[in-house]
Amino acid sequence: MPISVCTNTNTVMKKKILALLTLLIWGNYIYAQEEEVIDASKPTNFYSQMDIQFEHAGSNDQYGLRNSFIIAPSEKHLVLGELPILHNTKTGATGIGDVRLRYFYLPYKNYDKLIGAFGPSIDVYAPTGNVDKGLGNGRWVVAPGLTLGVMAFEKVQFFPIISYQYMSEVAGQVDMAGNTAMHGMTFQVVTPIVFNPKMYMQVTPIVQLPDFRHAHTNLACEILLAYSIREKMQLSGFYKADQTYGQTFRLGTTIFF
Repeated sequence: MPISVCTNTNTVMKKKILALLTLLIWGNYIYAQEEEVIDASKPTNFYSQMDIQFEHAGSNDQYGLRNSFIIAPSEKHLVLGELPILHNTKTGATGIGDVRLRYFYLPYKNYDKLIGAFGPSIDVYAPTGNVDKGLGNGRWVVAPGLTLGVMAFEKVQFFPIISYQYMSEVAGQVDMAGNTAMHGMTFQVVTPIVFNPKMYMQVTPIVQLPDFRHAHTNLACEILLAYSIREKMQLSGFYKADQTYGQTFRLGTTIFF
């Protein structure tokens, strides 16, 4: 009788252990299926996120924080708000810079095709930074554009962006010589280079024609290097060389939601 009881007990324990292991394996499988793989290397991948970047722009005598918040309710819609808090070393002023708002709509995305994505966007900069204190440029900037995604290689893609750009007169200085509204365009190619699942780079050459009335063009290049230290936290370094506005450096972090 004791042997029978012991055998039954062992059988029950084995069944419980098997059931527990099955539950754990099934739970891990479900979690893996629901876990979102974050690939921020492509500008056409939308994620809700918060960015805090320390910025130094020597030619503008500025340094400070460039804070942005992105809401992505779906794979097709993105809304960005950017609030820079700057200090001008020449004037000694500290305050809000020019606020930026952006909306990006992506009606098509299929990375299995050569043309993997396209969609329109619009960027708006408001002249909230004080011009006299060196915290803003005093102009409204409205730039509607179109983005195209070219899936050239597995780890290297090209995202050409062409934008029309309207710049208003400098606020409060309408009678200043040469202070007129400008209509121009910008062409840039965001080029992601993925080194591994945690690290990528974006190289973006830019050609800008600030005013259609003049043949002068402005050349620039941006380099972004990003590394994921956790599943939803990323460190990044940014460098921009601009023919007109000089060099800009940024170092910061991104938190995904």
